[in-house]
Amino acid sequence: MSSLSVTRNKAHGFDVVQVNTGTLSLALMPELGGKISSLRDLRTGREWLWRNPRLPYQRVPHGGSYVTKADTGGWDECFPSVAPCEYPSPPWAGAAIQDHGELWSQAARLEMEEGDDGVRLRTRWQGVALPYTFERSVNLKANSARLRFEYSVTNHADAPLQFIWCAHPLLGIEPGMQLRLPSAARFNRWATLPPALITQDSGLSYPLTVRYDARDLDLTTLPDASAGVALKLWSDPLHEGWATLRARDGEFRMRWDVAQLPQVAVWMNLGAWAGDGGMPYFNLGLEPCIGAQDSLAEAVAGRKPFETLPPRGSRAWWLEVELAA
Repeated sequence: MSSLSVTRNKAHGFDVVQVNTGTLSLALMPELGGKISSLRDLRTGREWLWRNPRLPYQRVPHGGSYVTKADTGGWDECFPSVAPCEYPSPPWAGAAIQDHGELWSQAARLEMEEGDDGVRLRTRWQGVALPYTFERSVNLKANSARLRFEYSVTNHADAPLQFIWCAHPLLGIEPGMQLRLPSAARFNRWATLPPALITQDSGLSYPLTVRYDARDLDLTTLPDASAGVALKLWSDPLHEGWATLRARDGEFRMRWDVAQLPQVAVWMNLGAWAGDGGMPYFNLGLEPCIGAQDSLAEAVAGRKPFETLPPRGSRAWWLEVELAA
């Protein structure tokens, strides 16, 4: 008998699709940009996704502020840019791309396919400033602690379309958790708090130790929120596609094919920043990505990595997440 169950309910006034595999549970909110609001290991009770304790769930119109209104936690998708910018190339040069991309502020169209031992949650978005369709399928199996994300984007225009993308899961963290990344990976600095925390812009290796407030912080093992630092790094193209966050009672593991999904970014907010001006958050973004973080316009102008969809062309990639006990 299958342990798989799918339920639909309301939370905070919004539709929620809840999938229980018997090993993990996942909650998806189509109206809020297809946000995955919960990913829980049912064996340990650990909720892996961070939830902002201050921001309510709400619809924010296109052009609104992600960081002050929609940074509620969970898992969002950032496309075709992460940072706000003007699209850099004709025929759409100057078109405004909002902060964290165009997907989070629209209701995603949801199609659900249920079988005897599995379910597929397919969400679809349409471009606002640019003519594309973006799709994500989340595939879950009965009695499994593994998720498979399948992505595709299609250009509907007769001109090339440039983009960067990153998965944007914000993970709830605790002091002592261990972050593991491929040892051969080399990283670039996008931003740090304080600004002089890391002065080297590229060629950074991990494990990474930073010095702040008269102490050395080895960021392999996460400190507590009193560390008061934050940093966003993105990698050069990788030779291995994996990343792991290890807790005392399990691991959050990611795996992907670097031929399709070449990079990973990391956002560590260890008690240094909050977009709403309140007490700084304590969370971590572990973000497989395509292209330089965070601005598409800066990537194109600076000859940093980005992708180009040919006219009427498509691009596909996949990502797996496993909750290991």
